[in-house]
Amino acid sequence: MKKITFLIVIFFTSYSFSADGPFLGLFGIKTDNPAAVVAATDALNKDCKNPEGVTVTLVAEAFNGSEPTTHTYLVGFPNNAAYVEWNNQIASCAGWAKYFDAMNPISEETVSALAFPLAGGGDASKDTVFVNFFANVSRPDKFFPAYEDLMEVASTDGSCPGSWGLFAIGPGVTPDQFGTHIAFCGYPDLATYMEQAQVRVPTKAFQRFIRKTFRISENKGVTNSFVVKRYE
Repeated sequence: MKKITFLIVIFFTSYSFSADGPFLGLFGIKTDNPAAVVAATDALNKDCKNPEGVTVTLVAEAFNGSEPTTHTYLVGFPNNAAYVEWNNQIASCAGWAKYFDAMNPISEETVSALAFPLAGGGDASKDTVFVNFFANVSRPDKFFPAYEDLMEVASTDGSCPGSWGLFAIGPGVTPDQFGTHIAFCGYPDLATYMEQAQVRVPTKAFQRFIRKTFRISENKGVTNSFVVKRYE
């Protein structure tokens, strides 16, 4: 499996988490015909409506080095029952067969995984650009409070002006290669992101975060993603 290069963001209506959701399904693809991918997804959305509460976001990957993933579907599930209904729909709705017929000649699956939210804030539906941080964490009990301390500052000082969140990666990945956790920060548009990207000196809050976590975590990569289309 190739290294994951997708955006970890889900448009939860709240950040109240339990053993029954919400959680995220991640399905990465490689394609050289993005317009046809959008057309196939539009048709699927028309033929097979998402179960109640399920959201689908198609994002384009950028600045992801040599990784093959060009686009990722982020499927948000509010609870376990919604996931079961969505999964059953693949076999019961004829629109899925049409979708696969359209996608097979133009795309290749690169990754599929589940991710479970641990913390977050802001409204991701207002953001169009995201930066994603992949980390292999050996002490989540220490990493989590350090991350919360960081975001208490970063979410108010302009360094992360939009949505933000931390996810634990579930089935579908190898931690030694892809990490155990993914954090993201959202921006309303590319211009806003580029202003922050040009900042050369890490903030004091980020420096404190690094001092607290460098012995218990390993950076596995940083990527960017851009929203192509949202389906609800």
